[in-house]
Amino acid sequence: MGKIVHAMKLKNEIDNLKKQGNKIVFTNGCFDIIHVGHVRYLKEAKKLGDILVIGLNSDKSVKKIKPLRPINPENERAEVLSSLEMVDFVTFFDEETPYNLIKFLEPDVLVKGGDWKVENIVGAELVKEVHSLPYIEGISTTGIIERILKNYTTKNLSDEIIKKAKNIKFLILDVDGVLTSGGIILDNENNELKIFNVRDGHGLVMLHKSGINLAVITGRHSKALERRMKELGIAEVYQGTREKLKIFNEIVEKYNLKKEEIAAMGDDIIDLSILDRVGLSVCPQDAHEEVKKRVNYVTEQKAGQGAVRELCDIILKAKGLWDKFVDEYKNL
Repeated sequence: MGKIVHAMKLKNEIDNLKKQGNKIVFTNGCFDIIHVGHVRYLKEAKKLGDILVIGLNSDKSVKKIKPLRPINPENERAEVLSSLEMVDFVTFFDEETPYNLIKFLEPDVLVKGGDWKVENIVGAELVKEVHSLPYIEGISTTGIIERILKNYTTKNLSDEIIKKAKNIKFLILDVDGVLTSGGIILDNENNELKIFNVRDGHGLVMLHKSGINLAVITGRHSKALERRMKELGIAEVYQGTREKLKIFNEIVEKYNLKKEEIAAMGDDIIDLSILDRVGLSVCPQDAHEEVKKRVNYVTEQKAGQGAVRELCDIILKAKGLWDKFVDEYKNL
């Protein structure tokens, strides 16, 4: 008999094992993504008896209590569990709780994790012993899924975006709504003040050091922008212009650029004249909806809050330059 057994056959096997003096331990769960917390828990559960039986929530059962799960189908979850040395049998149940299964199999010991209080464990009144084993903080299937989503989904760049970023030699940026949040501060002397993001600036510095040329084009005029661009070493600064396409064409001619060598970031429809003509078009997460529909990539970060840095990092990583900067700063 294999380890994965239908409840009817398992009942007969348990009855025989009991007659031989074996103590039957039962636990249950979804065991969707097996992790070290599960392994340690099952090892401890096995120590409470001779035979460890796992009641595994079927796919139908999991969906009743966790609509977006399981990640892995029941047959695969069962196979992984059955490969563990401490596990003797695995059987399925379709209900939300294993109460009926526990009542049918009649194990001697019932075990759950420490996040369950003994008095709340389903089926506790049906067995001789009930144990709530210590819960391992910081280890859970949900936590693993969240880390995967954070590390891969939010940064899940398509091969197309990576390929486009690898070709970039020139980056063109709008200012308000890209390098800033879009807010405009005017003092009593008609000076226009702006708030820039330090990490955005550092990203631009790294691009510049890597030989990627930069330009900003904006319809407004601000001494604050002049100062900030001077600090960052960006010479191509065009202010007070509504004819962005004209400036764009001049830059293309001046630097002898091909479409695929240019990236641009804008946030409003006035920027579409440039965004539609570059190899990699990008907008911040809070850009106008019409722009978001048309660009190649929408950043996870908002304007003035890291959107430009996100693009800089993408370009550096695509070109294989990121590690060089990490190593450089590690040794400063």
